[in-house]
Amino acid sequence: MARQLASIVGSDVADEDARRIHQLTGGNPFFVQEMGRVLGDRKAGLSSPAVPASVLDAIAGRLARLTPTSVTLLRAGSIIGRDFSTAVVAAMLTLPVLECLAPLDEACAAGLVEPAASPGEHRFAHALIRDAIAAGLSTPERLRLHRCAADAIEEFYATDLSPHLFDLARHWTFAAVQGDRLHASGWIERAGEEAMRRLGYEESARLFRLAIDVGGGELDEISRCRLLLATARALFRSGEIATCVNTCVEAATRAARIGRADLMAQAALVPEAVGPSDTEATTRRLCADALAVVDPDQIAVRARLTARLAEASIYLAWSREHGTEDYVVAGSASAQALELAERSGDRAALEAALRAHRLACSGPDGISERMGLAQRMLSLGRAAADPVTQMWSHLWSIDVAFEFGDLTRVGREVELLSWCASEIQGPIARFHLLTSEAVLAQARGRFPDAIRLMHEAFAAVAWTGENGHGFTVRAGLLQFVGHHIGHEASGSVEASGYGDATVFDRPLPTAGVIVAVANAHLLVDVGRHDEAAAVYRSLGPIAAWTPSPHAILAAFAFGIDLAMVVGSRDDVALLHDRLAVYRGHHVVSGAGQVAYGGPGELCLGRAARYLNRLDDAVRDLEHAAATCVANGAVGFQTEAEYELGATLAQRSQPGDHTRARSVLTECASRARSLGMKPFEAKAHTLLDVLGDRRPSPLTPREHEVAELVGQGFTNREIAERLVLSERTAQNHVQHILTKLALSNRSQIAVWFTAGR
Repeated sequence: MARQLASIVGSDVADEDARRIHQLTGGNPFFVQEMGRVLGDRKAGLSSPAVPASVLDAIAGRLARLTPTSVTLLRAGSIIGRDFSTAVVAAMLTLPVLECLAPLDEACAAGLVEPAASPGEHRFAHALIRDAIAAGLSTPERLRLHRCAADAIEEFYATDLSPHLFDLARHWTFAAVQGDRLHASGWIERAGEEAMRRLGYEESARLFRLAIDVGGGELDEISRCRLLLATARALFRSGEIATCVNTCVEAATRAARIGRADLMAQAALVPEAVGPSDTEATTRRLCADALAVVDPDQIAVRARLTARLAEASIYLAWSREHGTEDYVVAGSASAQALELAERSGDRAALEAALRAHRLACSGPDGISERMGLAQRMLSLGRAAADPVTQMWSHLWSIDVAFEFGDLTRVGREVELLSWCASEIQGPIARFHLLTSEAVLAQARGRFPDAIRLMHEAFAAVAWTGENGHGFTVRAGLLQFVGHHIGHEASGSVEASGYGDATVFDRPLPTAGVIVAVANAHLLVDVGRHDEAAAVYRSLGPIAAWTPSPHAILAAFAFGIDLAMVVGSRDDVALLHDRLAVYRGHHVVSGAGQVAYGGPGELCLGRAARYLNRLDDAVRDLEHAAATCVANGAVGFQTEAEYELGATLAQRSQPGDHTRARSVLTECASRARSLGMKPFEAKAHTLLDVLGDRRPSPLTPREHEVAELVGQGFTNREIAERLVLSERTAQNHVQHILTKLALSNRSQIAVWFTAGR
């Protein structure tokens, strides 16, 4: 015991001290630690490191000049705090209040205390005075006064204990050393519940853990499970998801040992679904274990467990190489959960089932159903005045509005979401709000705002770690911003983990396709084409791609750009046709936003241009540009205008070049105002080429000759191809050089290629 205390105190502990503390604590390790800290403070002559020894001596001298009753009152008050109620201190000492007034006046005259703002209360003149007086208490006296304070507060404030629960928890933490540990644990638990009510989630988790420690071996298994579950709920709200799940596992293990299926179910349902994470496999196992033992007649509970199992299965499918089985399980489970929930009539069960079903139909084919689910969720949330339920409704509506390209609707939903987040508080709600605001800013071309908001969102959930959901979301949005303003400006390369890499050697998951193609697309954007091509090839044939449903649009859009870099016309054509099924959709996630990718027609237009379907490309790009004008997505309007200008220049029909110059001039101007330097530079480069495309001085035959020169044909080969004499072919070449003020055949080739 003496050695254990010495490790806490940091100095030798007398055997007498060790025996006394062992007697007081009954050997309980928690209380040994707490009392050891008290002893350590006393050995240092301090109640806290902030009290100098000179202050202790000065206060001791002033106390020596007071009457014993005055000193006793001050010592009792020091246990309460810097402010203390005269009536409570009197009750602690079983003295009439009137008998305490004169001794307190004496202490006031000595400058140790002063009347507080509230009638009947006093206040130590300085916090150091209170600390110094408390430091002079012996360990037994300190414990006795804590117990007296707890009893007095319970009695004096019996009609309304809520404001005093934290004080009771503090006093009972020490008073329980002398016994009544279950009683003390109960008060600490009540303080934890009050902290939850006040949204102090971290403090609540600490208090619930403290209730377990104080209760010690006197807690029965049911009470311990209940406190573990309360701790887990507080941990979840404070954002400590991994610790929350581990606590749930402990609670479920204990519940299974004592045959309490209801507690096993609660343990499985505490960690709500917030996104793919390393804990989802554990959560799914907890749900499956609970479903195996929960009574079939408990329909509402089974509905909630089945719904949570479905969510976990979907998140696991996103990260597994062969996730098809998980999707099948999830689809069946979500439908079963909804049927059970509707049959039960239980609101919590119905909400859980709606959440699972929405995730199961997160692909673009399910957009209409998701819209209906959002409305049902909103009705439930408003009927119950529950901001959490309403938060999910608004998040789902934001997903749908983004996919329809309705940024005005997104803005309205974000405002409603803001109210929910302010009511809920906690990092998870803040993350969802900041992410939605960041994606909306990115969609509207407010790139600095988007970067700032996304960094704030990531900071809110930094506890998820390097591979957490927050990491993925931040990297995804910064990549889209970087595509428009440059990746150095957005910091996307560093955010994605490639900042120090000169060679891409990090294996990427091919499951769900999206992670691999998104990373490969970033590599293309920064000029690392060979590495991007290697990632693209690792995904196998396009026909075998099975993107995660929520990311179908982004996977096909990224895939088209990658296939063009690789140079596979067949792949571009196949991906174009698969994306074309979803004309009218915008490139976003159907299960929580990462970034806005503009109208699908923008990508379809690029693909059609690559495939030399130039009329189709012009139509799609005109539609994309007009859509972005209408919804305010100015960054993607600028991108669509550049692609349209390039396509018109390539098509070269009458009037195309004039229109291309006009479109590209607008594109360059807007790109400059938005800080989109890559697009400003590309637009100016193309304008430079088009600026030399005045009505050609060449005849049609000379155009034919120039094309063949550009392809590397000799005069003899040109003559044979056009059925001319070699001398005539030579004359045509000379006329071309003269008309274009060029000096050699190589310059003809450059002129013709630039014109194309």
